[in-house]
Amino acid sequence: MPECGSGGPLAASRPVPLPALTGIRFFAAFYVVLGHGLPWIENRAVLPISVSIFLRNSYIAVSLFFMLSGFILAYTYTEFSPGARSYAKFWKARFARIYPVYFFSMLLALPFQFHTLTLKSTAAVLLMVQAWNPLHPEIAGAWNYPAWSLSVEAFFYLCFPFVQMRVASMSRRAIHVLGIISLLACILFHTPAQGLGLWNPDAVAPISIPLPIVRFPEFFLGVIVGNLFLRFGPAAKQPFLTLVAALAAILCLSITKGPWVSLSVLPFAVLLYSLAGSGDAIASFLSHPFMLLLGGASYSVYLLQLPVRDWVRTLLAQTTASLNALNAPITPLVLVLFSILVFRYFEEPLRKAIRRQLDSWL
Repeated sequence: MPECGSGGPLAASRPVPLPALTGIRFFAAFYVVLGHGLPWIENRAVLPISVSIFLRNSYIAVSLFFMLSGFILAYTYTEFSPGARSYAKFWKARFARIYPVYFFSMLLALPFQFHTLTLKSTAAVLLMVQAWNPLHPEIAGAWNYPAWSLSVEAFFYLCFPFVQMRVASMSRRAIHVLGIISLLACILFHTPAQGLGLWNPDAVAPISIPLPIVRFPEFFLGVIVGNLFLRFGPAAKQPFLTLVAALAAILCLSITKGPWVSLSVLPFAVLLYSLAGSGDAIASFLSHPFMLLLGGASYSVYLLQLPVRDWVRTLLAQTTASLNALNAPITPLVLVLFSILVFRYFEEPLRKAIRRQLDSWL
């Protein structure tokens, strides 16, 4: 989820930024927010079946985030030198990127979730391992349940240096084969649906455990696509490739139900590859400075959605009944504005400060 730029201490050379991949993050994060608001919408309007299915499938945006994370990391950290120092540089950069807002989200959620916490769940969440325990899957959603995906990301970050070193040394043929295998694993084993049953009782999920290893094919597919982009460069001039991939993803999300929504990972992969090297209208729109601001704030949009909802609901409950009734449509606007402030004045400054401090220690 938190990958939103390029450049890093272990890159062989500073890569060219891929701004469109930052801009698309906002739409993915807000898609999740809209999906969580579906019950409120359905209580007040009769939606077309395709729209209802589309919003109900919003959880699939997490798969896009996992793939995007793998792509950006592979593109940014093109080579690793074996050794603890190289790994430590990477891991401290990831910690500085994700933990400040992660911890802040827990502080905001604490007044509403304190009564649900145990010592075990509190420790697991603070250590970002809440999704790692197959014997206690209920812990994965503890405290601030969207944070389970950051626990999964933490596992990916732990593995990435070793994965990238191996993939970067492979032949093109081997990378293509691995890409096909990981794509088939995502689709046939329905990895995007794993763990969905924990939060959505109506979901059809083969396994209701969001173990990182189960979701690893999505991240690995992103790593593969990122390495392919590094080797082959942008797709041959096909001005409608991005549009076709985006429409295919929307169509898939509007007609598939249950585990077969995993089919969407194919257009997701094409979309990421196309956007990375495209100069078409869609990429230009996603690269606009305002979209880059929203894309940068998307991590907060995703992670703060439930705490902000609870705070807005609590504060509006102290007002008039008519204003209180508007808490659901007001919350997304407050969330986006608040997330921009968090990104500009908390996340980015603190990330830089933590990096400087860790640099002085390591």
